[in-house]
Amino acid sequence: MPGAVAVEDDEDCLTYAELDQRATELARLIVDRGGQGGFIGVLLGRSTRTIVALLAVLKAGAAYVPLDPAYPQARLLGLIEQCGTTLVLTTAAHDPAGDLGVDLILLDEERHVAAAGPFAEPERRPSDPAYVMFTSGTTGRPKAVVVSHHNIVNLATGADYVDLSPARTLLQFAPISFDASTFEIWGALLNGAKLVVAPEDLLGSDRIGEMLAHHKVDTMWLTSALFHRIVDTDLPALEPVTQLLAGGDVLSADHVRRALAAVPGRAVVNGYGPTETTTFACCHRVSAVEDVGHPVPIGRAIPGARLWIMTEEGVPAPPGEAGELWIAGDGVSLGYLGDPDESSRRFVPEPGRPDSRAYRSGDLVLLRGDGLLEFLGRIDDQVKVRGYRIEPAEVEAALVEQPTIRRAVVTAQEFRPGDKRLVAYLVLSPGADLRVPQLRRALSARLPSYLVPARYVVLDDLPITRNGKVDRRALPVPEWMAPTPREPLR
Repeated sequence: MPGAVAVEDDEDCLTYAELDQRATELARLIVDRGGQGGFIGVLLGRSTRTIVALLAVLKAGAAYVPLDPAYPQARLLGLIEQCGTTLVLTTAAHDPAGDLGVDLILLDEERHVAAAGPFAEPERRPSDPAYVMFTSGTTGRPKAVVVSHHNIVNLATGADYVDLSPARTLLQFAPISFDASTFEIWGALLNGAKLVVAPEDLLGSDRIGEMLAHHKVDTMWLTSALFHRIVDTDLPALEPVTQLLAGGDVLSADHVRRALAAVPGRAVVNGYGPTETTTFACCHRVSAVEDVGHPVPIGRAIPGARLWIMTEEGVPAPPGEAGELWIAGDGVSLGYLGDPDESSRRFVPEPGRPDSRAYRSGDLVLLRGDGLLEFLGRIDDQVKVRGYRIEPAEVEAALVEQPTIRRAVVTAQEFRPGDKRLVAYLVLSPGADLRVPQLRRALSARLPSYLVPARYVVLDDLPITRNGKVDRRALPVPEWMAPTPREPLR
C-alpha cells in the first residue's frame, strides 16, 4: 500500500509513502513554529499540496481551520480571531494583500527539510479536535463547529452505504471549507483508496466529463443543486461514476431515475447530515430505477449514529407523527468553539442516555411505514402566509411532480407590509412552456389554496453558491401585480 497512489491532481501525484513523508516534514515545521495543540489556518485552494497540509496539521497534534481564499479579508480576519489562530499555512498566490496579523508558512517558499533524527508525532486522543468548520449563525457571527478525530473515523470507516475499498477512486470537488470535503478526503485516505483533487475552475466548466474519465473517478459527491444541473445539462459526463452521492437539499426523484438509467449498475446515495454531526447522519442508497419513489427519502442511520424524532416538548414523537430530528452517536461533534450557550442549546442529553449528547438538527422529518426517514423541511423555514404556517418544501415537492417542471424553489416574499405571498422559481423541462392557469389548477387539486404560489418566475437555471447550494439570495425579486379575485387578501 505505501506505493499505491494516495492523491493526485492535474500537476502532481503522491503515493501514500510520499504523502506521509511530505506531511511529516511539514508537521515538524508546524511544531517548530509553536503550532502543536492549536487551531492552524489552512488558506489554500484545492490541490495535492492542500491534502499534505491538512494531514501535516493533524500529525502536529493540532486542528485545521479551512479558510477559503475567495473570502474577503475582513471575514478571514474574523474567523482567525474567532479560533484563536496564530499560524496559517498558505502560498504566495493566496497571501492576501493585507496583513492577517499571524505567523505564515508559505508552502511554495518553505523548504521542509527534515532535521536530524526521527520526528516524534505528538500524542493524540480520539476526542481531540481535528478541524473546525464554520456554519451560518443567526447573530451574523459564524458558528465554529469543532469536529474530533473520532468523528472523522466514524464517518470514513465501516460505511455501509458506499464502497470505500482501496480499489476506489474518489473525487475531491468540495472546497475544504465545506464539510463534504471531510467525506471526500478522509473517506479515500483512511481506506487506502485514491483521491483525485479537482481543479479550482472545474465548477461551471465543460471539463467535468473529461476529468472524470481521465482519472477514472468512480465515486463522487455533489450538492443536490449541482447533481440536478449536471443530470440536466451533461449527464454523459458522469459515465465513469458508479457511486454517486448527493445531498444538502431535497433530491428530485426524476433526476435520480435518469442518473440510474444512464449507467447500469450505478448506485445513487441520498446523504443527509448537518456539519455538527460530521457530514452524514443517515443515507439512502438506491440502484434500481423502479425503486426510486417520490419524495426520495433520506434513509436510515449510518453506522455509529442514532436518530430520534422529537416533539416540540422534547419527547419522542408518536409513530407516524412528524417531529424534529435529534442525532446522537459517534458523529456528534464537540460543539461550538467559544459559544457554550449555543452549544448547550443545540447539543442536549440524548433521550434515555444522560451521558450521551444529541444534536437538535432543526429539521422536520417523518418515519415512514417502510422504516425510512423522509425529510419535510427546516423547522425555521416555516413561514406564515395568510395566517397559515407552511413548509416551502411541501410546495416545491408538488411543483416538481408536474411533467413541465424540472426544478423548483419556493420562497415567501412580502406583497405589501405584513402580507407575505409564495413565489415559485421554476426551471422548466426541455421544450415546455409555463401555463400558469393549468399549473394553478394542478396544484389546487392537491394543495390548499394558501399553498398555491401567487407568482411564478421561470429561470434558465437556479443560481448556486460557491459550495454548490441554491443561492436563494440571488433569486430575482418578482414584479408584484394586484391580486386577482382568486387570491383574497387576508
